[in-house]
Amino acid sequence: MALIGANGSGKTTTLNLLAGLLRPQRGEVLIQGINIHTHPRRAKLHLGFLPDFLPLYLDLTVMEYLSFIAKLRQIPKLKRKDAIAETIEQLNLAPYRQYLIGRLSKGLKQRVGLAQAILHRPSVLLLDEPTQGLDTIHIEIFQELLKNYKKNAAIILSTHYLNEVEGILDHALQFNSEGITSYDLHHCTT
Repeated sequence: MALIGANGSGKTTTLNLLAGLLRPQRGEVLIQGINIHTHPRRAKLHLGFLPDFLPLYLDLTVMEYLSFIAKLRQIPKLKRKDAIAETIEQLNLAPYRQYLIGRLSKGLKQRVGLAQAILHRPSVLLLDEPTQGLDTIHIEIFQELLKNYKKNAAIILSTHYLNEVEGILDHALQFNSEGITSYDLHHCTT
């Protein structure tokens, strides 16, 4: 599902609520049936999140950072190396494995952010403007990744550009001053 709307319309707030960074005034957020506020560690094992402003450790290499994230995500020690290698391959980060994150371009940092979000193969993936800073080639790589990833996961992302996700995602929510409108992206009906 894509969340579409102008800046300030509530897309990032919605993603932060779903990620457990904000507490809803009413209702609850369940990830795989687990309340993210009462059992945050259990719920977040199923959740991958690329926030709008990703806190990266600029003094770590890409490999060091992903190894750190793999430990945090409780990927079993015997599977970490393969999970990291597969993710690096998917996002074309192999040439940058030993680069300090602080020396990477904005687009490469965004790809490292995507890598940390999918490293543990979560069943729910939240992406806040994931193509921000990516060039055309890497947007296409990202689109292909989404096509493959949506077979095994629920994906919710915010974007300003519906054309980046048409044909990939199934639904969109348009945020505006009148409320929220739902669209089926396969039939273009509201």
